This record gives sequence, C-alpha cells and structure tokens, in this order.
Amino acid sequence: MKYIVLSIISLGVLSGCSAGQIHANHNGGGYVWVGCHVVHTNPVDCYPSPDKCAYAFGPEGDKKVGDKIYFKQVDQYGKVGVPMTSRPCREDE
Repeated sequence: MKYIVLSIISLGVLSGCSAGQIHANHNGGGYVWVGCHVVHTNPVDCYPSPDKCAYAFGPEGDKKVGDKIYFKQVDQYGKVGVPMTSRPCREDE
C-alpha cells in the first residue's frame, strides 16, 4: 500500500515538471470535456517562440503520439479552441 501512495505522489510531482504542464500553468485556466481525442503531434504550432506551443499532457506528464486525451484547457478568457495536438477518436479506437 505504501508503494502505491509513493507512486501516486511521485506522478503528481513529476507531472508538474513536464513542458506541457509548465506552459499550462502560465497560460490557462480550467479544463473542459472535449471527448475522446488521439494525440497526433506534441507539441504543435510553436509560432514565433517556444512559449506559444500547444501541448497535450495529463497527470503523468506530456502525452505521446497515439495517447488519448479527454479534456482541453480553456484560455485566459474562458474560451475553448479546437484541440490542435489531437483528432477525435474513431468508433473502433
């Protein structure tokens, strides 16, 4: 039991260090349900500077291509854009 608790705590601490999580802490607010999406690129669209990248991440850190996401972060104005790092899941996924 103590190993499970330590693993959960470690996951939480490590996820705060991922590039996506660091970016999210500076640029967003809450999260909304967007349904099942499959990550195709991570990060994406780094515009003119690295602080403009879009990331797919979760509690375990940055997602890999092929991983699924279900939530998207709202921007500082409370708006939800189209997921840029993923596409909607198909019925067979």
